[in-house]
Amino acid sequence: MIKVSDIKKDFPIFERQINGNKLTYLDSGATSQKPNQVIDVMSDVYKNNNANVHRGTYVLSSETTGKYEDVRTKFQKFINAYDSDEIIFTKGCTEGFNLLSNSICKNLNQGDEIILSEIEHHANIIPWQMAAEKYNLNIKFINVDESFNLDIDHLKSLLSSKTKIVSIVGESNISGMLPDIKEIVTIVKSKSDALFILDGAQLVPHRSVDVQDLGIDFLCVSGHKMLGPTGIGVVWGRKELWDSMDPVYGGGDMIEEVYYDKATWAPVPHKFEAGTPPFVEAIGLGAAVDYLTNISMNEVQQHSDSLREYAKNKLENIDGLNIIHSLSKNAGCTFAMSIEGAHATDVSLMLDTYGVAVRAGHHCVQPFHRKLNLDATFRATGYIYNDEEDFDILANAIEDSMKMLK
Repeated sequence: MIKVSDIKKDFPIFERQINGNKLTYLDSGATSQKPNQVIDVMSDVYKNNNANVHRGTYVLSSETTGKYEDVRTKFQKFINAYDSDEIIFTKGCTEGFNLLSNSICKNLNQGDEIILSEIEHHANIIPWQMAAEKYNLNIKFINVDESFNLDIDHLKSLLSSKTKIVSIVGESNISGMLPDIKEIVTIVKSKSDALFILDGAQLVPHRSVDVQDLGIDFLCVSGHKMLGPTGIGVVWGRKELWDSMDPVYGGGDMIEEVYYDKATWAPVPHKFEAGTPPFVEAIGLGAAVDYLTNISMNEVQQHSDSLREYAKNKLENIDGLNIIHSLSKNAGCTFAMSIEGAHATDVSLMLDTYGVAVRAGHHCVQPFHRKLNLDATFRATGYIYNDEEDFDILANAIEDSMKMLK
């Protein structure tokens, strides 16, 4: 069982006070805090090993290259990928989706279809919109029902021989929805030859993910939401798919041979990693994987489930608070909320006076907010360094703020 008081000791930011109060950080859905183990390993690279990877035969370069490439193996084990070469480093999920949309869609035919859901993050909408416009493709959206879950019957009705890509969120960043990915993959594969892409930005930090067991084709991961640094992410894909795809970015390190009139590509994974990679950030991500692995993702998941149940009961007892949260038994510890007559930004600013950090806005899910006739919500997300007391503080701060808003 996770002991939050011990976990917090690893995170120096929790020594801060905000407006005279201890920091109650509930914005891990936007970015997680970083433990000393991640901060220290990155600092150590800059102090002792800093040199560009892959380029040099001297000691510093060899050391850094080894540390960098070791992270592929760590991440392979973390998500149970088939091969470490399937791990492609990116700047994050957004770049991952752009990479996939630009490489996959160029080989599709006019009129082919992409299926997303109504509750997708903009990172899993806009790259497909741009590719669809460029290659004359069509996009369809799976309905989200009144319980804030995917309408599986509607998904079935959308699938056809024209469906070439299905890309959906693994855990919603506003409702905490956890789709049954294995069930959905089985449905998609039985009715189409579509590639299945999973947005793991919120899922991978909180739950054990086994890509082989899920049967998916690609997974996008954001490092800074799972205790790692910003500017680093991962796209996992099946090796045979990567081998069949063209690179999106050109430059150094992704080539085999270069001539004035042509070039040949390096093997995967380097084919998709042009230029100097964010190697220090990748090494920091490796330290984050170590940290979560040492806790065990089963413990992380159990903590999320327990905290979610407590927070849900606490928040539902606040009169006048509208909560957007999955009504399913299984959901992530994420709650988007609104108060009638109060803008989410104003509420967030008021909560900050209590030292409570929550996100305000449309959380890059603007179309779904529009469907709900909401301009914005404020959102609280729990993680391994949060406990019941944090949600008690949040609930009390919301109630006090609502009194002042009357």
